[in-house]
Amino acid sequence: MVDQQAPIPDPDSSADPGVPVADATMADSRPGDAEPGGTPPAGPKSHSGRRAATRFSLAFAFGLLAVLAIAAGALAAYESSNVGRIVPGVRVGPVDLSGLSPSQAAARLRESYAALGEGQLILAAAGRERTISYTDLGRRIDADRIVAQAMAIGRDGPAVERITASVRTLVSGLRIEPAATIDGATLRSQIAALARDVEVAPVDAAVTIGDLGFGLTLAANGRRADVDKAFRIAESVLLQPYAPASTRVDLPVGDVAPSVTNEEASAAREAARRVAVDVTLVNGGESWVIPGTAFRGWISFGVTADGAYAPVIAREGLEAGLAAIADSVSVTPVSATFLVDGKEQVVGVTDAKPGRSVDIPNTVATLEKLIAQRAMGLSVSRVPISLTVIEPELTTAEASKSAPLMRPISQWTTYFPIGVRNGQGANIWIPARDIDGQVVMPGGWFDFWKAIGPVTRERGYKDGGAIIDGHTEPQGALAGGICSCSTTLFNAALRAGLQMGARLNHYYYIDRYPLGLDATVFESSSGSVQTMSFRNDTSAPILIRGTGWSVGGKGYVRFVLWSVPTGRVVTFSAPIVKNVRKATDSTVYTTDLAPGVKERTEYPTDGKDVWVTRTVRDAAGTLIHEETYYSHYATITGILQIGVAPSSTLSPTPTPTP
Repeated sequence: MVDQQAPIPDPDSSADPGVPVADATMADSRPGDAEPGGTPPAGPKSHSGRRAATRFSLAFAFGLLAVLAIAAGALAAYESSNVGRIVPGVRVGPVDLSGLSPSQAAARLRESYAALGEGQLILAAAGRERTISYTDLGRRIDADRIVAQAMAIGRDGPAVERITASVRTLVSGLRIEPAATIDGATLRSQIAALARDVEVAPVDAAVTIGDLGFGLTLAANGRRADVDKAFRIAESVLLQPYAPASTRVDLPVGDVAPSVTNEEASAAREAARRVAVDVTLVNGGESWVIPGTAFRGWISFGVTADGAYAPVIAREGLEAGLAAIADSVSVTPVSATFLVDGKEQVVGVTDAKPGRSVDIPNTVATLEKLIAQRAMGLSVSRVPISLTVIEPELTTAEASKSAPLMRPISQWTTYFPIGVRNGQGANIWIPARDIDGQVVMPGGWFDFWKAIGPVTRERGYKDGGAIIDGHTEPQGALAGGICSCSTTLFNAALRAGLQMGARLNHYYYIDRYPLGLDATVFESSSGSVQTMSFRNDTSAPILIRGTGWSVGGKGYVRFVLWSVPTGRVVTFSAPIVKNVRKATDSTVYTTDLAPGVKERTEYPTDGKDVWVTRTVRDAAGTLIHEETYYSHYATITGILQIGVAPSSTLSPTPTPTP
């Protein structure tokens, strides 16, 4: 702050004492004019009077110019003598800065007001104190701002104003109030540090979930400090140059209420207890229960959209609860099928039966409504379950329409020797029975592994032959020999002119199968799967009839495909055989067999590459399918084992005597 002294009168504003007063107030007047209340105007001025007035005006103007010139010269000389320095007469408090350069003035101010950094600020809150020295807060004289203010004195404004200001400062002096400065960021960080020490977060009341039910955690108020207010108070004191050597500022601290009160949490707990009760889903005379303990496991607590603290059940929990009863609710649909008499004629159909499953979205919506009602205090325990009807693939009406038109459209039979390699025929006949009666709807796919059900010993499957590392193991795998079933159905589907899918030839050629048209299937322990599949690409359902029988030591498996005849014509090219690799036979003598007993464990089989092309045309001769099946068969060396008696122990060779 600058003290303003009484202004010194401007010498240029007084009248020139050498000018007559009458001339100074003289005004032109016209003949006939009269001053109000005065005498009649005088007559016309003489020429000598006008000349005198002109001389006066010129003299006054030249005099004024002379004075201004002198003053301007004096100002220029005065300013020249104070270039880069504070003009004489400027003080900051008791400190004289006259004639000093900015750096000299700043140094003098810092030296004179060094005591501003001596002292301490005590911050207090909630029984805690934090002491910070003025030096650490950067408290000092604001030298840069004061020096800039002092340097501007006598240098701003028009010349007349600068002259006036310089003269006034020189004669009476000019006082600038000292001002302190601090490091505001440090001050705020110190206040914030104390705030962190004393602040306490409020504890919301909450409902806990345990094995025995719902518990309650009580709420507690928190504590929060007003950092901004404390900063403003401390700053206003420390910026005063005459602040005491020790300043104490109390940090305002107030209570912070929890977001969830004990009353709100208690109400939420009671609502949860009403929700976590058994629910019975009903459908006519049937019912299924979702236990209250399950609901308790799905409940969480939180603030809802309307700001209330309440129990919440995630939709995923309700869906999981319905999934737990889904199997007991679900009913698999049963398609209609065709009745075939002993003369292999379709004589009727069996009725189809629709299935059902839980309609999870609608049932979840019902449960959510029940939960809301229970939370409000209503006692609701039984609600209807929503079900989805699943129609069978083949309805009774569709089957009845096709039945009179059904005819055998293809068939294939395979012979096999009954023995340990096929589980005495069980590994071939069981899957044939599983497939018997299945219907493949128009556009539907048949997959061998999906069609036959579980392959387990409990269902009658036995160990049988398997090709392992290029050799036949007579009992190397469960269900060994099942490929006779897959190959038979593959050939029946081929001859029906259907769209074929997955197929792979055996490792070596088995002469009981059509050359180049066998189809192996397997599921390995490593997870590798090979299936056989085809698609019904006709407009009528296809009934698969599978049968098996034995004659003496020979077994047979047959598949007949029934459908509405399409007129398709199927032809096969003669097999193209190349790269024939002749097999050899070998004899192995073993003590595992009785002497003289012979057993062939491997038949010599030529290796070869085979190509067979199938062509399918409709009744009009239009090409429908044409594909070439390629088969690479490995060469197998025959092995004939012959039993021999164990060799007698040989006597050691005697050592020759000399």
